[in-house]
Amino acid sequence: MIGRRFLLIPFIAATLYGCASGSSGGGGGVGINGAGTFTLAPGESRTILVATTYRNIRICNNVGSSGTFEGAIGDYPAATLQPGMCNNNLGQYGDRITIHNVSASPATGLFQSGGTKPLSRGGR
Repeated sequence: MIGRRFLLIPFIAATLYGCASGSSGGGGGVGINGAGTFTLAPGESRTILVATTYRNIRICNNVGSSGTFEGAIGDYPAATLQPGMCNNNLGQYGDRITIHNVSASPATGLFQSGGTKPLSRGGR
Protein backbone atom coordinates (compact mmCIF):
# COMPACT_ATOMS: atom_id res chain seq x y z
CA MET A 1 0.00 0.00 0.00
CA ILE A 2 2.88 2.39 0.74
CA GLY A 3 4.30 1.85 -2.75
CA ARG A 4 1.07 3.06 -4.35
CA ARG A 5 1.11 6.28 -2.34
CA PHE A 6 4.57 7.14 -3.64
CA LEU A 7 3.35 6.67 -7.21
CA LEU A 8 0.20 8.70 -6.62
CA ILE A 9 1.89 11.79 -5.11
CA PRO A 10 4.03 12.66 -8.19
CA PHE A 11 1.01 12.07 -10.44
CA ILE A 12 -1.13 14.49 -8.42
CA ALA A 13 1.68 17.07 -8.31
CA ALA A 14 2.19 16.87 -12.09
CA THR A 15 -1.54 17.20 -12.69
CA LEU A 16 -1.83 20.23 -10.44
CA TYR A 17 1.23 21.84 -12.03
CA GLY A 18 -0.28 21.37 -15.50
CA CYS A 19 -3.60 22.89 -14.45
CA ALA A 20 -1.96 25.84 -12.72
CA SER A 21 0.32 26.73 -15.64
CA GLY A 22 -2.58 27.35 -18.02
CA SER A 23 -2.49 27.32 -21.78
CA SER A 24 -0.13 29.43 -23.88
CA GLY A 25 -2.11 28.85 -27.05
CA GLY A 26 -3.67 31.50 -29.31
CA GLY A 27 -6.13 34.12 -28.19
CA GLY A 28 -3.59 36.90 -27.77
CA GLY A 29 -2.64 35.97 -24.22
CA VAL A 30 0.82 36.71 -22.91
CA GLY A 31 2.90 33.58 -22.66
CA ILE A 32 6.09 31.95 -23.80
CA ASN A 33 5.76 30.03 -27.03
CA GLY A 34 8.63 28.01 -28.47
CA ALA A 35 6.82 27.86 -31.80
CA GLY A 36 3.60 29.17 -33.23
CA THR A 37 1.76 31.07 -35.92
CA PHE A 38 0.51 34.63 -36.18
CA THR A 39 -1.70 36.81 -38.36
CA LEU A 40 -1.09 40.53 -38.71
CA ALA A 41 -3.60 43.09 -39.95
CA PRO A 42 -2.26 45.77 -42.32
CA GLY A 43 0.11 48.05 -40.39
CA GLU A 44 -0.08 45.93 -37.20
CA SER A 45 3.03 45.34 -35.07
CA ARG A 46 3.51 42.70 -32.39
CA THR A 47 6.24 41.44 -30.07
CA ILE A 48 6.12 37.76 -29.10
CA LEU A 49 8.17 36.36 -26.21
CA VAL A 50 9.51 33.07 -27.53
CA ALA A 51 11.73 31.78 -24.72
CA THR A 52 13.17 32.68 -21.32
CA THR A 53 16.71 32.15 -22.62
CA TYR A 54 18.33 33.27 -25.85
CA ARG A 55 17.63 30.81 -28.62
CA ASN A 56 18.13 30.55 -32.34
CA ILE A 57 14.77 31.64 -33.79
CA ARG A 58 13.44 31.24 -37.32
CA ILE A 59 10.63 33.41 -38.72
CA CYS A 60 8.76 32.52 -41.94
CA ASN A 61 6.06 34.17 -44.03
CA ASN A 62 3.50 31.57 -45.12
CA VAL A 63 3.36 30.67 -48.82
CA GLY A 64 -0.37 31.47 -48.87
CA SER A 65 0.07 34.82 -47.10
CA SER A 66 -1.10 37.85 -49.05
CA GLY A 67 1.11 40.34 -47.20
CA THR A 68 4.73 41.19 -46.57
CA PHE A 69 6.09 41.75 -43.07
CA GLU A 70 9.31 42.71 -41.34
CA GLY A 71 10.59 40.37 -38.64
CA ALA A 72 13.34 41.00 -36.10
CA ILE A 73 14.90 38.60 -33.60
CA GLY A 74 15.74 40.23 -30.28
CA ASP A 75 17.65 43.46 -30.90
CA TYR A 76 18.89 42.51 -34.38
CA PRO A 77 17.79 44.52 -37.46
CA ALA A 78 14.51 43.50 -39.11
CA ALA A 79 14.41 41.47 -42.31
CA THR A 80 11.64 41.96 -44.89
CA LEU A 81 9.93 38.66 -45.66
CA GLN A 82 7.82 38.14 -48.79
CA PRO A 83 5.29 35.25 -48.90
CA GLY A 84 7.16 31.93 -48.85
CA MET A 85 10.38 33.38 -47.41
CA CYS A 86 12.14 32.67 -44.10
CA ASN A 87 14.83 34.68 -42.34
CA ASN A 88 18.37 33.56 -43.12
CA ASN A 89 19.82 34.90 -39.89
CA LEU A 90 20.56 31.54 -38.36
CA GLY A 91 23.36 33.00 -36.22
CA GLN A 92 21.02 35.45 -34.48
CA TYR A 93 19.91 34.52 -30.99
CA GLY A 94 17.13 36.16 -28.99
CA ASP A 95 14.28 35.61 -26.57
CA ARG A 96 11.60 37.45 -28.57
CA ILE A 97 10.55 38.42 -32.08
CA THR A 98 9.09 41.70 -33.26
CA ILE A 99 6.99 41.59 -36.41
CA HIS A 100 5.38 44.40 -38.41
CA ASN A 101 3.06 44.10 -41.43
CA VAL A 102 4.27 46.57 -44.07
CA SER A 103 1.65 45.66 -46.69
CA ALA A 104 -1.95 46.69 -47.30
CA SER A 105 -3.28 43.14 -46.81
CA PRO A 106 -3.18 40.62 -43.93
CA ALA A 107 0.04 38.64 -43.45
CA THR A 108 0.38 35.23 -41.82
CA GLY A 109 3.57 33.65 -40.64
CA LEU A 110 5.19 31.25 -38.20
CA PHE A 111 8.13 31.13 -35.85
CA GLN A 112 10.15 28.36 -34.23
CA SER A 113 12.97 28.40 -31.71
CA GLY A 114 15.94 26.05 -31.77
CA GLY A 115 18.69 25.31 -29.28
CA THR A 116 20.01 27.67 -26.66
CA LYS A 117 22.91 30.05 -27.19
CA PRO A 118 26.27 28.30 -26.85
CA LEU A 119 28.27 29.10 -23.74
CA SER A 120 31.30 31.34 -24.16
CA ARG A 121 34.74 30.53 -22.86
CA GLY A 122 33.86 31.95 -19.44
CA GLY A 123 30.75 29.77 -19.15
CA ARG A 124 28.30 32.64 -19.70
